[in-house]
Amino acid sequence: MGEVLGLGISHYPGFIYPDSDMAMRVKQTVTSPKVPERLKDPANWPAQMQEEWGTNEGTTFAAKHRAEFLDGVRQARQALDEFKPDFVLVFGDDQYENFREDIIPPFCVFAADEFQSRPFLRGRGGAPKPNVWEEPYDKLFVTKGHREAAKYLTTRLLETGFDMPYSYTQLHHEGLGHAFMNTLLYLDYDRTGYDYPLVPIQVNAYGRNVIRGRGGSGHLFATDGIEREPDPPAPSPKRCFELGQAVARILKESPWRVAVIGSSSWSHAFLTEKNNYVWPDVASDRKRFEELKSGNFTAWRDLPLETIEDAGEHEILNWIPLAGAMYELNQKASYCEFVETYLMNSCKCVAIFPPQEAAVRV
Repeated sequence: MGEVLGLGISHYPGFIYPDSDMAMRVKQTVTSPKVPERLKDPANWPAQMQEEWGTNEGTTFAAKHRAEFLDGVRQARQALDEFKPDFVLVFGDDQYENFREDIIPPFCVFAADEFQSRPFLRGRGGAPKPNVWEEPYDKLFVTKGHREAAKYLTTRLLETGFDMPYSYTQLHHEGLGHAFMNTLLYLDYDRTGYDYPLVPIQVNAYGRNVIRGRGGSGHLFATDGIEREPDPPAPSPKRCFELGQAVARILKESPWRVAVIGSSSWSHAFLTEKNNYVWPDVASDRKRFEELKSGNFTAWRDLPLETIEDAGEHEILNWIPLAGAMYELNQKASYCEFVETYLMNSCKCVAIFPPQEAAVRV
């Protein structure tokens, strides 16, 4: 019988860069013509956001924000090392990286023996930028895959009625998309070494904005004056939850010890239209955190997709399969911390769900 450890972290790109560069996203966003003129001035931002901005454009707060996140990530890494998984399964979104106009699957399992990635070749805003590890822009990271487990999981999902796409290679992007690669970079933030095989599962979390926004904030900076129609929606929270349940049942019956990770921040400022794309929906994130911490996983399953989109919480769809898996396995959080911010584009959460003796839910 298999055993499952549940983890949740963020893959926020800002943590790759020095503190002085972490607030780049809001600096870019306020140049958009879609942002009202008054909100281009920090004096008109929410009080907490102004406090985070401070007197040095967020650099002091960035150090605090990073430290709070890393405290949780280091605990997650310790739990991972103590568990000693045969492989790590990561639910992450694809932001116009491997999936573009040619095909946008709701989910996709990547089955490969290894993944070669150069995550520093493209910086936020385009050109490469210095990273906090002072590693070369062209550094190659070779990540072991677990092709056998990925094929087994896909086969079992198909046999049980879950129509799961799969891929043996990347389409447009060289190496792992940032949701997966950044997850591994942060789990090895202290560069002690990381050798756990990876099975990535893509979630089309961006849905109506994946092509229109080029998987990010492209909708804020279109230069042709054409307002793009929304794309078809993301898979529903209920379907994401059901995927997590199905994966949990399959893994529990498998011969492997598996760490299942939901990777993302939650509300993103550049997706939160009601806040003019300048700050995230912190209140909604707080509510999601209380639901998660208390083990009220079905509250996430029952969220309308429109509620998630209104809050800019598109990427929480990466965490909902994790919630479904933990619900299925009766696993509760032993650690669950919320890292709040108005300035740094998105609130973060780190959570650990250790294995339980309880049987699979019936």
